[in-house]
Amino acid sequence: MSGSPDSMSRTAELVFVCGSAGLAAFGVLLVNLAREEVRATPPLAAFLVVALAFGLLLVALRAWAPDATPLLIPTASILAALGFVTIYRLDEDLASLHGWWLLLSATMAALWLYAVSEKGLGHRGGGWWPLLALAAGLVAIPSLGSDGGTIWLAWESGAGVVLNPGEIVKLVAVVLFATLLAERQAFFSAGGRYTASLISARVTTVWPSLTLLGLVLIGVAIRDPGTFMTVVGVFCVMAYMATNRVAYLVGGLGAGLLWLVAGPWLSEDLQTRITVWTDPWTQPDGPGNRLAEGLFGLAAGSLSGTGFGLGDPDLIPESTTSLAFAAVGEELGLAGTVVVLAAYALMVVTGFGIALRAREVFQKLLAGGLSLLLGAQTAMSVAGVVGLLPGTAMPIPFLSYGLSLTMVGFILLAVLARVSHEERV
Repeated sequence: MSGSPDSMSRTAELVFVCGSAGLAAFGVLLVNLAREEVRATPPLAAFLVVALAFGLLLVALRAWAPDATPLLIPTASILAALGFVTIYRLDEDLASLHGWWLLLSATMAALWLYAVSEKGLGHRGGGWWPLLALAAGLVAIPSLGSDGGTIWLAWESGAGVVLNPGEIVKLVAVVLFATLLAERQAFFSAGGRYTASLISARVTTVWPSLTLLGLVLIGVAIRDPGTFMTVVGVFCVMAYMATNRVAYLVGGLGAGLLWLVAGPWLSEDLQTRITVWTDPWTQPDGPGNRLAEGLFGLAAGSLSGTGFGLGDPDLIPESTTSLAFAAVGEELGLAGTVVVLAAYALMVVTGFGIALRAREVFQKLLAGGLSLLLGAQTAMSVAGVVGLLPGTAMPIPFLSYGLSLTMVGFILLAVLARVSHEERV
């Protein structure tokens, strides 16, 4: 063993997680005081949810990935605590559901760590087909609850249990891309000029999943072009990481520009998004209201924010999901949003550090792809909120509400931690 985090680092992890749980409890307490309510149960519940969820993950890491970096879990716990308080501020019932999603996601991540504890990661891209099959089923199911009822399986968030297949697709796509690029690195390095077949003995098991991924992406492209472009962009950057060929970056950038130019002619929805992006007041009672209210919320927050429970984030559409960053910016101000962005930046940089230290090509690509995915989703969400990109605001892991989003976020943490453990052993 080349070295492992000492007991002090592990103790610091536990201290930070407890501090995050305390932050969640304190935030909920402030919200209730601003409402002139004195209740002991909500702060206690907030503390227990964050402490149990991330405490379970810490226990799993100590048991099955003891050499993992100690930077990931504390940082994610701070973001999750802040997200829980924001969701509670806006909708207490939704916060109760979100607490269950945190516990369920932590349990799934712990079970995944146990499942790979003996065999390690290896090249098992084909083993992710059950998640892809789930995503395919969700793509095929039309959104329910459009009449205002409970949404059980849907693309758009709302009150109830929300499963977004786009989040699952992004996670599984990174695993499959890492498998394919690692196994056929020479082929992609040569720009596809080899005449040999792409199919090899070890890659054959991946092709059914890759075929299913392609079919799912067709449905995703029709209903969620933002997710589709994210997956394509991540693949292009991962291909560059595997081959050092700039052509993949140029091709991905060209495809994005082509979509922005040709997309409005092919999609009325994208045309509307671009129109609203350039001038929100063209549709002040429709899509323009989303962008305008998000900007108003950030402006109201100023430098230090209005304080938990003292702002009006409920006026911001989708403030618990894709515009959660705007809600945080209103009540915590510029200072709070800088802290949030710094936390995400730390997680992304830590992930890329894990990728650089990994010994196996597959693990390098897997850690790098997941870090890139986290960074891209955060950047696109923030860019959509502040109006830097047209209609690209999307939920952020750990900060926004959502079952699939939270589940994928915890699994992402578990995978990065496992890669970090294996490169140290």
